[in-house]
Amino acid sequence: MSSSAMSRRSVLRGATAGGTALALGGLATAAATAAATTPASAPAAAAAAGGPSWDPTHFGSSYTARPPDPGAVLLGGPGFAVHGDGEGDDTAALRAAVDEASRRGIANKLGDILGGARDFPYGDGGGVVLVPSGTYRLTGPVDVHDSVRIVGFGARRPVFVLDAATPGYATGTARDVFSFRRRPVGGPVSYANNDTFGSGLVNLDIRIGPGNPDAIAVRFGGAQLCLLQDLDIDAGDARAGIDHNANLIHRVRVRGGEVGLHAYAASAGWQTTLLDCRFEGQRRAAVSMFNDAKLVVVRTAFSGTPRAFESAPDQWQHLYVQDSHFDGVSDAVAVLNDSASLPGAQNDLIRRSNQLTLLGCTATGTRDLLLLAQSGARTRGPQPSGRIRELTYGLRVEHALGPRESRREGVYADVARGAPHSLIRAGLRADTPPPPPVHEWVSVADVAAEMGRTIGAGEDDLDVFQAAVDRHETVFVPLGRYLFTDTLKLRARTNLIGLHPRQTWLLAADGHPHFADPDAPRALLATPRGGRHTVSGLGLDTARRTAGSVNLLWQSGAGSYLADVVTQFVKWHPEDVQSGDPGYTYRGAHKYGIWVRGGGGAMANVWSINGWAENGLLVEDTDVPTRLYEVSVEHHETREVVLRRVRNWSFLGLQTEDHIYGWRSQAVEIERSADILLAGSVLFRVATVQGPYPYAVGVRDSQRITLRGNRGYRDKTPEFTQWGAALSDTRTGRTVPEVEFTLIAT
Repeated sequence: MSSSAMSRRSVLRGATAGGTALALGGLATAAATAAATTPASAPAAAAAAGGPSWDPTHFGSSYTARPPDPGAVLLGGPGFAVHGDGEGDDTAALRAAVDEASRRGIANKLGDILGGARDFPYGDGGGVVLVPSGTYRLTGPVDVHDSVRIVGFGARRPVFVLDAATPGYATGTARDVFSFRRRPVGGPVSYANNDTFGSGLVNLDIRIGPGNPDAIAVRFGGAQLCLLQDLDIDAGDARAGIDHNANLIHRVRVRGGEVGLHAYAASAGWQTTLLDCRFEGQRRAAVSMFNDAKLVVVRTAFSGTPRAFESAPDQWQHLYVQDSHFDGVSDAVAVLNDSASLPGAQNDLIRRSNQLTLLGCTATGTRDLLLLAQSGARTRGPQPSGRIRELTYGLRVEHALGPRESRREGVYADVARGAPHSLIRAGLRADTPPPPPVHEWVSVADVAAEMGRTIGAGEDDLDVFQAAVDRHETVFVPLGRYLFTDTLKLRARTNLIGLHPRQTWLLAADGHPHFADPDAPRALLATPRGGRHTVSGLGLDTARRTAGSVNLLWQSGAGSYLADVVTQFVKWHPEDVQSGDPGYTYRGAHKYGIWVRGGGGAMANVWSINGWAENGLLVEDTDVPTRLYEVSVEHHETREVVLRRVRNWSFLGLQTEDHIYGWRSQAVEIERSADILLAGSVLFRVATVQGPYPYAVGVRDSQRITLRGNRGYRDKTPEFTQWGAALSDTRTGRTVPEVEFTLIAT
């Protein structure tokens, strides 16, 4: 970064041959200027069908053939005839297919929109709609009911098209094409909220024709396991590609639109993770953030837009961006409010709630990295290309828990010139593989037929499942409930695939002696040490009276992938609680939720909520480099996440929740571990929680523990809803008391 690229008021510190480290405190990096006038460079992606030369990710159909699931509704099948030619109107057929999928779904009575009622005519649990390749013309909104997933398949993904100048999309009021919804018994249909779980759009494309300026391709929302994955959204001249946000947006490309994503706080207050996404050619900004959107953005590229991120006035943001690329961002990568200008900024918690981290990113043809809206202060980007090794805005606590502990607020930047394509490609290279090719899948139902057996009827299905995984590399599990009396053990290279974790359940036999001994824990599903596996789309339920049960024992090695997996939804509570909430009528006994022993790989969109287990995620004795994206661990009595003798793990978007009776529950416990990153965390305590807890993250005999960004501020009963400290050394008693921060590094 040359001196000519910086304001005379800039403070230079730590200059090296490899770059310049800027430690700027509250000082501006450039004088206030008018909005950028430099035109955005044309995205390099425009010329090459396979994407720009710096992009290593293949965006294509992830399900090239029809998944063999008889429980799914087939669009175009009997009763759901479509044209599929882009000419005839297919709106009514798609709506009917979604209704039928919702009607077929499994109700598990907990966290269900119907509380388990089976006689409601529509929507008693959720389901799957399968959509073959084709072009489907839509003339109005399609509601995606709670826990319904629409999944495309074929050599080319199906395309849903909103025709040019479709009536209702140019009235001055935003209108959805797809909309995630909730419709409870006896209540009105509403947008998805904190009681919405598992809905999704997967492996399909959406195209908005010209003359629909108020169109929004997808109104996203929900609490856990909601998913947008493998989508191309061509927003054209529409208002936005995606509006609102829920859990995971994965391998989604948004082209055009005034804004690519209108981001808000997810309905339950969680963060949202954007993983391996692309935003290109938005007229105003790729992402426009409103009420504390809490975004975790990883391996995402932004091209040919004035701004990658911008915040609404008077709003703080928890924004964490890692391993991402900015190409031709003509104004600034991030436009945030000056922290001191926020309403209530005299409160340290409010001021420090405004957090930005850019880590390990690259930029080409990008003017500024950060613009603070009120002061006009700008942090210049390296020209013509460069590396953003680290840029933060907010509170930094360094050498934490030791005698050299220090604090600073403001902007800190460590950038360097030069970003060759090889470096950009390396940063964007994914560790989350697409599913195995469908033609390699063998349905466990077909194996059962070969054995002369029926599965999913309430009898023990373990021997059929074990035969399937012993004989075949990739085993598909259709929608349904399957009973096991012992552990299903995968082989060294087994993949186990489902389409919907809240509709595809592996269930322990309740009270069976194999799951009875808490001193000899036994898993419902187990992978062997050092194997390579993909396990996805499954629910794991250890029933009630299984004191030695573990939902999943994960010992898989590098290159393995655990995704879209959930345990049973139950909350720990005292024995004497009486409540109409079905979460407080359950009495259980379990050992662990997810137990990682010597394993790792990558994990995404995992929800561990077996609240009667000792903890939701126990990781022990591993140095396998591992990244976890959008993982939720909730409602346990005393501990949510426990790490013992662990190295090289990164949590990107960890969410925990201590509920009304679980006030003694610690969010994260780390013992004898090193090189642990917790980034973009939401360690949540509900407004009604009945007591305080002294710290969120406890460490003991551990080194190089790094916390980057945290949602810690709550204005409701703060003596209970806010942790006593962010971080505590449980051996020495030293703490970092600030619960809102951009960086804590030990």
